Parts: sequence; C-alpha cells; structure tokens
Amino acid sequence: MAAVDLVSLQEQYPDVQGWLTIPDTGIDYPVLQSEQENGEFYLKRNYKKEYDINGSLFLQADCKVSESRNLIIYGHNMNSGAMFGNLDRYASYDYWKAHPRVFFQTPEGMEEYRIAAVLKADVSMFDFQQTSFHSPQELEAYAAQAKALSLFETGVAGAGCETTLTLVTCSYEWKEARNILVAVKAEPER
Repeated sequence: MAAVDLVSLQEQYPDVQGWLTIPDTGIDYPVLQSEQENGEFYLKRNYKKEYDINGSLFLQADCKVSESRNLIIYGHNMNSGAMFGNLDRYASYDYWKAHPRVFFQTPEGMEEYRIAAVLKADVSMFDFQQTSFHSPQELEAYAAQAKALSLFETGVAGAGCETTLTLVTCSYEWKEARNILVAVKAEPER
C-alpha cells in the first residue's frame, strides 16, 4: 500500500485529516474535516473547497483522528462510482470477500482495518454516529451490534478492537437508510 505525502497535502489543505484507500474498489481519496459548526461543508466541495457535486469524503465533525475510538467517514453514493458510490457493492458477500481490508493513513502512519460488518440501517437502528466510548467494552458492544445487523457473517471479530472505522453513505431502500461498513483495526502481524 503506497503511502501518500500527507504532510505536503496538509500544508496546502489543512482540513485534510487522512487518506482512505480500499484496494481495487476505486475508493482512494483524502478525508477532510471542517469545523463543527459546519460539519457538512465538504458534502458538495472538493478538498480545494471548490464546489463539486461529488463532494469529498469527510469525518464526522466531532471525530478526532488521534483520539476517537470510532472514526466516522461520510461520502456520497455517486452513480458514477465516485466517492462512496461502490460501498453498496459490499451487500454482496463475494465483493466483501474480494475487498476485506481498508487502509486509513493519518499523520501517525498507515493503519489497516478489516471489515467486520456490512449493514443497511438508519441511526434509529444503529447509532453509527457514536464517537465516544467510556470503556473498551462499549466499543466492543458497538462492533457486536453492527455484526448482529450485518448482511452476512464476516468472521472478523469485534472483540478486543481498539478502534473502529465506520464508513457511511446513502442507501435508497427507505428514507433514512444508509450503507454502513464497520471495520476494526487489524492486529499487527506477529
């Protein structure tokens, strides 16, 4: 996995918080974050802050890359496949099997996550917007709930996870439906 020169990118565009890559899915983009008062600033803007119908991938406003236990990243479900337009392909077990890993590069380095759950839900069914957890058990419960709602069993355990990455895009089955992937930080290979 080739790393991006984040430092140079952040010097020009300080709202860039990291870079998200899911190999062979077309998802390979900077992840932005605006100030909390305007959390959806990048919904229809590119990383240069210019109007762009595709928008950008962006972190939920109250997430902190170095601190939050659950990093929530939003992106448009574009018909072209741009941004998170290919996330809905994860409804297929075979697609997940072929693309099970997510890489998120931050100033701290490259982290690998494994997709533990693929779900279609809304916030009343699954609180995917939760960023603070008071104990490791609460984060495990979040991962377990995602797994309970998952379209299929991935075999990736949420137990013992230190950080989760939650990727969210629109789904069209009902008004507030979302395609959601919950990925857990992979254990370093021993």
